[in-house]
Amino acid sequence: MCKYRRLGKYAAMALAVCLLCGCSVSREEEKDMSIVKGDEEKGYDLPVDSEEREEAEADCGKMLEKVLSADPEIARSGTVLAGEKAVGITENMAESGDPIAGFDIYYNMKNYEKMDRFLQDCGQGREGCITEYELSEDGGIVRKKFIFDGTDMYLLAASASWKDDAAVLGEITYTRIREWTYTRKGWFFYELCAPEYPEVTEPIYSRAMLRVLPCDEEYAETARKWLKSIGYNGNNLLCSDWDAEHMEDLDYNGLFEYLYELEYGRTPDTSRYADGIPGEEFEKLMTRYLPVEAEQVREYASYDAERNTYDWIRLGVGNRTLGVLVSCLPEVVDMQDNGDGTVTLTLDAVCESTGDDAFLTHKLTVRFEGDDDIKFLSNTVEQKELLPEYVYRIQKK
Repeated sequence: MCKYRRLGKYAAMALAVCLLCGCSVSREEEKDMSIVKGDEEKGYDLPVDSEEREEAEADCGKMLEKVLSADPEIARSGTVLAGEKAVGITENMAESGDPIAGFDIYYNMKNYEKMDRFLQDCGQGREGCITEYELSEDGGIVRKKFIFDGTDMYLLAASASWKDDAAVLGEITYTRIREWTYTRKGWFFYELCAPEYPEVTEPIYSRAMLRVLPCDEEYAETARKWLKSIGYNGNNLLCSDWDAEHMEDLDYNGLFEYLYELEYGRTPDTSRYADGIPGEEFEKLMTRYLPVEAEQVREYASYDAERNTYDWIRLGVGNRTLGVLVSCLPEVVDMQDNGDGTVTLTLDAVCESTGDDAFLTHKLTVRFEGDDDIKFLSNTVEQKELLPEYVYRIQKK
């Protein structure tokens, strides 16, 4: 049964009549009334009754057992999941029949049909609830119970994780969802009610997104493997027009750390580059992934010829592009084989902060060279009017 259903107008009137007439109120009606004792107007820190709390604790415990049975080593502190191991754990969790999402948004949700049906019903104004679980990178889990009363949606969230080889239950919260959207592509965006000024001096980010409908596995794997680490923040590879004949406007100095992660699977040790990036290392990375020669890189990037080093500084407030695009996620929605060894990817920039699954659309042409090599050849943005003025990491000399 979905608890914490808000009283509708007529139910509230009937309850008021019962109270005025001295009629008894049922236990279920008392539970419904408990919600109005919280700060319903603000919508956060709403009360959680004992039954819901006990149910959440029990469910989290059962789901952690499924995680542990899939990977007995998961309880060790410091464990970080990745790849096939995480997929195997979500498959084991999915035996519960509940919708299961991983920490990598490019992996398809298990038992997605139930989540899709619930959200479709909500769109039609039908009351209901569903419990969805998300696996964390450290092997912990988040239990999310979404409740829709026909008008408003609420989230009862609980978490459980590992600490010193023991399962620890986190805080349980109950919050009204301020607004939500479920797109045709299957993206569920929502924003929770949260404290605002003057209660807090800085705004609290309370938006989230979840991919419900499965996407093409080849498309998802392409985005996860080659584009996720680059994204739209700190470089302009995916958010500017360029090709082999027009390479001068790329932010090479900003792009270095993202191509480094793509090449080595980890972020660079920035302390190594306090005095600049060695020329050979920088040029090798750029020419490997881009249709550019070393001489061009020296001309277009911020380069110190005397020391043969490329300038580098951390991404910060004063040297980054502002706007919602920087928080977007690249999603491949089409792949076109051009018949000449190249492939053109159509990408949508999925924006959590605006609840838009195609904030920006662009076409990226690449050449795949085996399973472990790629070369980026060109990029064309369709909605150029949406592009903010790009701020280069380092102003070119």
